[in-house]
Amino acid sequence: MFPVLKKLAGFYNYYVLVILTLGYLTAELGHFLIGVTSKATAIDILYGDITCQLNKTEPHFNLTLNDLCVAAIDEASCADLTLDDGERFCEWNRNGLGIDYQLLAGPSFIAVYTIVGVFLGIAADKYRRVPMIAICVLVCGISVVLMGATQTFWQLIILRMIFAAGEAGLNPMSTGVLSDLFSEDLRGLVMSIFNWGIYGGIGLSFPVGRYITELNAWDLGWRVAYYGSGIVALIIGALTCTTLKEPPRTEIGEETEENADQIGQSAEEIKKKKENPWKVMLQPRFIMLCIAASIR
Repeated sequence: MFPVLKKLAGFYNYYVLVILTLGYLTAELGHFLIGVTSKATAIDILYGDITCQLNKTEPHFNLTLNDLCVAAIDEASCADLTLDDGERFCEWNRNGLGIDYQLLAGPSFIAVYTIVGVFLGIAADKYRRVPMIAICVLVCGISVVLMGATQTFWQLIILRMIFAAGEAGLNPMSTGVLSDLFSEDLRGLVMSIFNWGIYGGIGLSFPVGRYITELNAWDLGWRVAYYGSGIVALIIGALTCTTLKEPPRTEIGEETEENADQIGQSAEEIKKKKENPWKVMLQPRFIMLCIAASIR
C-alpha cells in the first residue's frame, strides 16, 4: 500500500460515515421534494384541486388579497378580481393539494416504506449490508430521476412507491454498519451525525425545490430539481458500491464480554443479562418511543 493510502486508512470509518450520511440525505431530499414542487408538478402533469389563488403579481404575500382569492367560488369570479390598475392578482389554477396530493405524499409512500422496511431490516441481519445499501441508494436515485421525467399522476405514484422501497432499507442497514465500525463509546455521536441526513435532506428540499424550479433551466422547471437530486444520489450509490466494504459483525455488548475479566464477571454472566429482542420490543418504553416517532 502506498504511504499516503496507509495514512488515509485511519480515516476509513469516518469516510463510511460521510458516505452513508450523504446517501441518507439524498434519499430524504428526494422524499420531501414533492411537498415543495407540488404546485408546479400538479400544473404540469394535471393533478390536485383547482382553486382561485394569489398569483405572482405581488412581490410579497398579501393576506388581504389572498383572502379575496380564496373567497372566489368559480373561475369567472376569480377573473373579476383586479387591482386598481386593472391587473389581475388571482389565478384559477391547480394548487397541488387535495386528495391526489394526500395520496401521493402519504399512503403511497408510507405503506410501502413501513412494510418493506421490516423485511429489509430482517435481511440486514442475515446478508451483506453494504451491497444492499448501495442498491437502495441507486433505487432512490433512479426513481427520483424518473419522477422528473414523469408525464402522468399515476406514473408519479408508482415511482414514489418504488422510491419508498429503496429508502426503507437505508436506516436499518446503515446504522448496523456504523455500529460494527465504531466502538460503543462513539456510537451515540456517530448515530447523531448519521441522522443529520434526515434534517439535511428536509432542509435542502426547500431551496432546491423552490429556487431551482423558479430558475426554469432549459425550460424544464421543477423537473431539473429531480434530475439533479437523482444524479447526486446515483453518484453516492456508486461510491457506496465501489469504495465501501462489509465490516465484520459486532454483537452489541461484545466489547463488554471481552473486558469481563476486568470487572470480575465471566462472559457467561454477561450473556445471561442480555435480553430477548422480542421482550425488549414489548417493553412500555419501547412502545412509547415508537408512538412518539410515528407522530413527530
